Amino acid sequence: MRVAGRLHITAAAVALPTGCESLSDAVASGAITTEQAAASDTEKLWVTEAGQSAESLALAAAADALTEAGLSGSDIGLLTHAWMIDTPDDWKTASRLARLLGAKHAIASSTRQMSNGGAVATQFALAQMLAEPRIDNAMVVTADALGPGENRRWQISDSGAALSDSATALILGRSGGSLSVQSIVSRGCPDQEAFFDGYNPLAIGQEVSEASKNAFSGPFAFRLRGRVRTAIQQACADADLAEEDPRLTVTVLPRINSTVTAALTEGLLPTEEIVHLSAQTGHLFAGDLIANLNYLRTRRPLAAGEYGLVINIGLGFTVTALVVCGTEEKQHGRDSTDTDRVIGLTAPQ
Repeated sequence: MRVAGRLHITAAAVALPTGCESLSDAVASGAITTEQAAASDTEKLWVTEAGQSAESLALAAAADALTEAGLSGSDIGLLTHAWMIDTPDDWKTASRLARLLGAKHAIASSTRQMSNGGAVATQFALAQMLAEPRIDNAMVVTADALGPGENRRWQISDSGAALSDSATALILGRSGGSLSVQSIVSRGCPDQEAFFDGYNPLAIGQEVSEASKNAFSGPFAFRLRGRVRTAIQQACADADLAEEDPRLTVTVLPRINSTVTAALTEGLLPTEEIVHLSAQTGHLFAGDLIANLNYLRTRRPLAAGEYGLVINIGLGFTVTALVVCGTEEKQHGRDSTDTDRVIGLTAPQ
């Protein structure tokens, strides 16, 4: 989808809880084996504690994003929410977040695409803004929290995901912002769903089926690599970037284990500079793409006219490639791994 700089990323925020669980804790509790621990990129994961929840994290990330963009909740015309973990209130979470943020007239909707949920929600929001000029600002929110003592957090051998409780928030606008959106492309691999019959990787008490073990390996990895290749090629074409275009300088990968990202992307990436942040935060459920945009706004800002590629992959069986370009706007915001981003909030009623 060609965006051509008509829409901008005016804010990208990440909220992490106060608790942590270390790799050694996971081994001691039996969540993973020593062999699995040796293959992990991540030494610790963020875990919600008493008074913290996915909702409180979501509201904190969204409030940060609104402040960064200089907006109030009433300025948001569209709010899309993405998540992974089943909860009793899934059906109304988007509307609840919109209400609590003061986005009283926003169209509120949710997108379930597992780890690629935030990316697909971003694509839907971009498409809606291009089609509907009445929407000046859109927000994408992701949030999930397993809480303490959850062995499902360390899915290193299954999907390469070591999961940190977290939330992210992105604001898209028609002007301003240090990154302009040039293109976004998603490619699907829905046939792979057949291999996960009756299996939900985040269901309580769910036993891992033989068919779902090593989810990103073998024939699925081969097919998904093809989707990665196509998404990158089409996103670059839609951004008017030629092969080996010197303006495209950096690629940011999803925050899943390096063994998985290597299997799915090695030899396909168009830049020498490749950023992989799994070791810093672990996998942020549906929020990796937004967290990586936060990184490009804070730790690795793009110069005006410099392009960056952000890739996201998920067990919603989709791949997304997003191309952004630096603008003259001053870079600002806080990095997702700064200690002052760790919060301790209780969700309002």
